Amino acid sequence: MTADRSSTAPTSAGDLRHTLIGGVVLTVMLLVASLFALALGDGTSSSHRAVAFTAAVCGAGSGAGWIISRWPCRAPATAVAASIAAVFSRLAIPLIALAWLQTEGRVYREAGADRLLAGFYLLLWATDIVLNIIFTKKTAGSRHITIAN
Repeated sequence: MTADRSSTAPTSAGDLRHTLIGGVVLTVMLLVASLFALALGDGTSSSHRAVAFTAAVCGAGSGAGWIISRWPCRAPATAVAASIAAVFSRLAIPLIALAWLQTEGRVYREAGADRLLAGFYLLLWATDIVLNIIFTKKTAGSRHITIAN
C-alpha cells in the first residue's frame, strides 16, 4: 500500500465550471444587495462609501471562502482543513472590519456600514450554503475527489 503524496487533485472541467458559476452568482447577489442598499440609503456620499466598503469586505470574505471551499481534496483530512479555512475566511474578514468600524471607522459606522455588514454577510452566507448544496449533489458521484464543503 503506497501513501498518496498529493493532497490536491487536478480539477475537472465540471468542478471549475461550478466554481465559476458560484462566483458569478455570489457577485450578482452582492451587486443586487449593493443596489438595494443604495436605493434605500439617504443618497449622501458617506452612505455610498459605506455601501462600497461593506460590499468590498463581504465580497472579499465570501469570494475567498467560496474558492477555498471548492478546492478539490483527495484526503478527508485535507477537505476538513479546507472547510475550516473557508469558514474562517468568510467570518474573519467581516469580523475584522466590524472591529475596525467600532474603533476607527466612525464615519462609516455613522453611515450605517455596521448594519449593512451584517445584512450583506448573511445574504452571501445563505447564497453560499445554497450553492454548496446544489453543487455537492452534482459532484457526489466522484469517488476520487472530495469537495471541502
